[in-house]
Amino acid sequence: MKKERLFYLDFVRAIAVISIVITHFNARFLYLNPPMPEKAVLTTNVGNLYIGDWGVSLFFIISGAALMYIYQEKCDWKLFYKKRFLSIYPMFWIAYIAVFLYSFWENHAVIGGETENWRMIFSVLGFDGLLATNGYATFYLIGEWFLGVIILMYIIFPLLLKILRHSPILLLGITMLCYLLGIFACSRISYPIVPATVLFIRLPEIVFGMFFVKQHWNVDWKVALGGMIVIIANWFLKPSFSSSVQTTYVGIASFLVLVFIANLVKCSCVTYICSILSKYSYAIFLVHHVIIANMMQKFDLIHMSKMHSYILFLTIGCVIAFFSWLLYQFHDFVMREWKKMWAKTN
Repeated sequence: MKKERLFYLDFVRAIAVISIVITHFNARFLYLNPPMPEKAVLTTNVGNLYIGDWGVSLFFIISGAALMYIYQEKCDWKLFYKKRFLSIYPMFWIAYIAVFLYSFWENHAVIGGETENWRMIFSVLGFDGLLATNGYATFYLIGEWFLGVIILMYIIFPLLLKILRHSPILLLGITMLCYLLGIFACSRISYPIVPATVLFIRLPEIVFGMFFVKQHWNVDWKVALGGMIVIIANWFLKPSFSSSVQTTYVGIASFLVLVFIANLVKCSCVTYICSILSKYSYAIFLVHHVIIANMMQKFDLIHMSKMHSYILFLTIGCVIAFFSWLLYQFHDFVMREWKKMWAKTN
């Protein structure tokens, strides 16, 4: 029996999706010489965090919460891995092949053509973005580093769930130990690993989401106010310690505030919009960056006004919406046909 959708998860996911799209749009202005943050859409910073870090933190929290909501009563490991595989890889492969062919046609060459061919396996497995972000040459095109970490999260989730059922305190202890080890390792080792991409450092967000659902925590105005105070204080105080630590507590505080807001704004219209954004979130995630990059390079960003920046953002948003819908529908068609073929052969 399919469980009822939790509106607050759709709401937070919608906010996270929008924040990630805004991040990669605004990044084009931040990387200009000189940087022009004044042309950015809405903001580049939330609670003293780069908006991209903030949005990704929300994604990890809702990922843990959503998985816990679905599998807290029963988790068949084989069925779990099968569903996760089908939810990630077919759409990723379709999108990757499409972008690969477009890139070859546009550039008359293969992106990463000097990279050793065997490293294509990392693209097949969805780890190319994660490795590329940490300085390892791959044939990365789409998916960001986030996809690789999400896959790792799926791999360990049944184990996290088993430990949580056995001893919640033990899971908290393991999470904190892994977190501290991750922070320490990233600050000590000579190879420049990006801390945000390390699974150990993302565990508190994932596990918090799991606990939030398991314990049926309620976010009242007092909790939301506390979360807002944390966000505002971090925004104004601008602490100089690890941004990874700030991301953890600001991300969790933001999630609590957004859950409270979700309860206030819930209505048929908002519910519908959030459900659509949630439904197409993975497709948006796969296509948005390459669309933003290809469209924005055709404009003179240096001499663009702020108003034109917003017009361009809305235009790109429409293009992203179309190709996300197209990818989703084509993936749906491919999976239906595959199931028919599989049924016939069996």
